[in-house]
Amino acid sequence: MAKQNLDELIEESEKAVEKGEDLAVIEAEHHHKVKEKGKSEKEKVEEKVKEAKQKKEKKQVKDIEDVKDLEERGEVKEEKAEKKIAKKGKQGKAKVRSKKYQDAVAQIDRNKKYELAEAIELVKKTSYTSFDGNVEVHVRLSAASGQVRGLLQYPHPTGKKINVAVLDDKTIKEIEKSSKAPADIYLTTPTMMPKVAKLAKILGPKGKMPNPKAGTIVEDVTAAKKELSGGKVEYKTDSYGNIHQVIGKVSANNKILEENFQALLAVLPIEKIVSVTLCATMGPGIKVQI
Repeated sequence: MAKQNLDELIEESEKAVEKGEDLAVIEAEHHHKVKEKGKSEKEKVEEKVKEAKQKKEKKQVKDIEDVKDLEERGEVKEEKAEKKIAKKGKQGKAKVRSKKYQDAVAQIDRNKKYELAEAIELVKKTSYTSFDGNVEVHVRLSAASGQVRGLLQYPHPTGKKINVAVLDDKTIKEIEKSSKAPADIYLTTPTMMPKVAKLAKILGPKGKMPNPKAGTIVEDVTAAKKELSGGKVEYKTDSYGNIHQVIGKVSANNKILEENFQALLAVLPIEKIVSVTLCATMGPGIKVQI
């Protein structure tokens, strides 16, 4: 027994004698304290593991109770609730469309394919923005079509301003330094391509890498830039095989929108088109019969 513990026992015993208490009780209590202080590292670790386990069990119970509460209020389905109990994920909320969107959707048949003229009328009718929105065309191609891209000059202005830039030494350094490509289309010459290749990791994922098929690698970049800035646009499939284009403003004449629409379809492989949808900037999609 350590000297300090012995001194404590003597001191407590003397006090007990003065009070007329039983010394056996004092000795037993003292031995218990010594034992408590002398716990092994293994026992301490076991106690911590036990406490952690108890806390984890309490949290699991709380998670189950929270999910059951959501079930009672009808906020999650039973099968989703089971997954949430297992994964202890956060409760998500279903996307709720605005009343304006719901009113617009109510005016169309989502399962019907409309003739072009009727579809354009519905696009205008179901556009619910306070500003003059765009009329968008979304074309889905079959998976076997591969990448489809090129340049297209619409017969009428679409109202969309195209930002065209030429990849010279200065522009290449700026993009390389900032890793940003703000222009919509980048042009370059064949002789500049070895330097432009350094930007492949930046321009490639954005779909802005110059390509001879798209007509963005040309000898006369000044003339090409003038054409593109004047209304010539690039079209290309995204990673899902879809092509997205703006053919005009909602306020545009119906005939202008029809002719721009037909110009787009004329450059696409018609046999590989799966579906065509028209919509306003903010409005429901309307399927078009082609």
